[in-house]
Amino acid sequence: MLRASAQSVVPSKPKFEVASIKRCNNGESPSGGEPVPGRLDLACVTTANLVRLAYLIFPSGQANAPVSPSTFQIGIAGGPSWVDSDRYRIDAKAGQPVNVEMMKGPMMQTLLEDRFKLKLHREAKSNSVYELAVAKGGAKLTLAREGGCVVFDRNHPPIQTSGQPDPVLCGSVRASPGGGLDILGVTMPDLCRQLSAYVDREILDKTGVQGIFDVHLDLSLADLASSGAAPDSSSPSIVGDGGLIASAVKKLGLQMRSGKSTGEILVIDYVERPSEN
Repeated sequence: MLRASAQSVVPSKPKFEVASIKRCNNGESPSGGEPVPGRLDLACVTTANLVRLAYLIFPSGQANAPVSPSTFQIGIAGGPSWVDSDRYRIDAKAGQPVNVEMMKGPMMQTLLEDRFKLKLHREAKSNSVYELAVAKGGAKLTLAREGGCVVFDRNHPPIQTSGQPDPVLCGSVRASPGGGLDILGVTMPDLCRQLSAYVDREILDKTGVQGIFDVHLDLSLADLASSGAAPDSSSPSIVGDGGLIASAVKKLGLQMRSGKSTGEILVIDYVERPSEN
């Protein structure tokens, strides 16, 4: 009697049908084309940033944005110096319509491994972070108003009607008509990820507060712009009694404190410049 032997089949990694890689000239614009399902056009991107896109921001084909500064500052180690200086234009097409996150994530991983011969591994690393916690007296948060914002879908963006105001996207930072800033329709982890973009460390949610909220901050867009990451202890980005963001969240019954967190970083073991086509 013949017996069929079962063999495990390893699924093939998603890949682009065709991909053009060309090195950018000095001074060439870093802007690319509008992303469309199945077509990716990235202009003048460093290899390090391609790795960040593929393995840190969209590793599973879904967005992890907004991305904290730590992803860009300490997310990658190792590799030759040119991974942070040489810039490449990537024009790639999938065999069928797929979303942008899949192209920038798993499909970009395959492209890097095939064309850049990338090899890397992950290591644990202890990072300094900020923790957002409930202050004494309790949180003073407002539950999100139903229909107050639109959940953004990169692959199905909201339709903008001529003569009508742009839709308010949930989680976006916008100037409030009465002054200050509004961030509508966010959970506490969402708020932490959003504010992490304006300070020198990642902010982790330690509030234990569940729900979706409309958050108002007594800050201006200029305040956020001045709160960029900086090592100078006099910078308003450093959390303390005078810190702009720390002071704003205090009015919500929240507090920011320094802490430590163990995370993973990517270490480049080997990479080479791609052959252009």
